[in-house]
Order: sequence, then C-alpha cells, then structure tokens
Amino acid sequence: MSAFDITWLRELFLDFDKLSRPVMGISDWDDAACLEFGGRRLVVSCDGPYKKRLVMKSALIHAMTDIIVKGARPLFALDTLSGPREEVDEMARSLKRQGMEMGLPIVGGNTNLEGEPLASIFVVGELLLDEPIRDSGGRKGDELVLLGEPIWGEQEERFAKAKKLFECWYSMIRKIRINAAKDVTKGGLENTARELAEHSRLGYELLEMGIHRYRNLDNFLLSVDSKNVKEILRIAKGVNCPVEIVGRLI
Repeated sequence: MSAFDITWLRELFLDFDKLSRPVMGISDWDDAACLEFGGRRLVVSCDGPYKKRLVMKSALIHAMTDIIVKGARPLFALDTLSGPREEVDEMARSLKRQGMEMGLPIVGGNTNLEGEPLASIFVVGELLLDEPIRDSGGRKGDELVLLGEPIWGEQEERFAKAKKLFECWYSMIRKIRINAAKDVTKGGLENTARELAEHSRLGYELLEMGIHRYRNLDNFLLSVDSKNVKEILRIAKGVNCPVEIVGRLI
C-alpha cells in the first residue's frame, strides 16, 4: 500500500454521493468534485494544510491546479489559516498577493491564532466543458504528455510559469479531447502516472528522461490519443509552453 493510499476514506464517504448526486464525486475519487448548482456545473476542491514555506510562495496556485486541470475556471477561494498572529499575517498577505496576481478572490475563511503556521484552501470553479476531465479516462495506448514547466522558483517566477501553463491549457481543451489529466503533486510524476493508470484500470510506462520523478512539479500530466499529440505540440509551441512526451498507458 502506498503512503498516499487513503481509499479507506472513499468507502467511508461513498454514501454521500446518494445525497449530492454529483457529476463527479466520491465514487470517482478524483482530485476535485463536480456538482450541478443553479443550472451551472461547479468544480470544487480543498487542498492543504500547506506549511508556511509554500504558503509564502504559491499555495493558492497549487490549490487552483486541481480545478483548472479538470477543465474549469476558478471563481473564488476560501482559506483556513492557523498559527501565531505575526505568521498568520505574513501568510495572509502572501495569499492576497497571489490572489490579486492570479485574478482569484479569497472571499472568506477561518482563522485560528495558535498552533503551527498552516493554511488550507478551498476553491470553487465553473466547468467550461460538457464533462470534467477525469483522471480515470485514460485509454490503452494513450501517450502520457507532461505540460508546463515545474512551478518552482521565487514567487514572481511561479506566477509567470502558472499563467503560461493555464493559458496553454485553456487553448488546448477547447480544441482537443483530453482523455485524462492530473496535476503532478504528491509523489511527483511517478505517483501521478501510477494513479492515473490505476484509475483508468491500465498499466503505464515512463520513458527515461531528465525529469525528477518524485518531486512535486505542479504542472499537468495528460493522457491523450497519439493522433492528437501533434496538435498539442503545436499549441504549446505557439505560447512557448514546455511540453514533453513522458510515457504511455499499456
């Protein structure tokens, strides 16, 4: 069993799908949920707790990726902050800067002025497609494509890399069918590819490459039909967004 395996929680919460009747819910066990509300399809995700080090750089971007990779546009966020007042103030100021830069308002949340400095972030978005891009839709023979630079570096660098990735992604999903997608976070590329393959009930193989396999990258791993790869490369090149074929589903 992987250190990241929490499927026992899926079994515990599965009955909630009967109450919410989601488009994508507990049974899908994806990184976000999708529900119909007021004639719209909303995509929601909660992430964290993030340690202060990440909060001071790009925690809001990290939380946004779970929404964006499903084919949705983030609308707003809420946060939960904890820690000594001075450290909560520093984290809150950094989150405000991230929200203003990325165009995502934080509309409320909860604050606890004690304990370790941590933040959790809840994001709500609106689905732009007819169906969310699940992490379980991969097909045998699909190419695994890594889109975008790792969102590392100083805060300004992370803003620029995230904006380029998101711009490329939104252009891509309007024109190309993406069978499955997932942001590369916990456990890095290796774990993300394994989860995408397992949820798609397939195996996978990764190519030998210079990419770190076990570090969080915060970019996107796509499962696509080989016939669409040329167009993906063309779109990415058009906005100067790094893209690489890293493996396939078997």
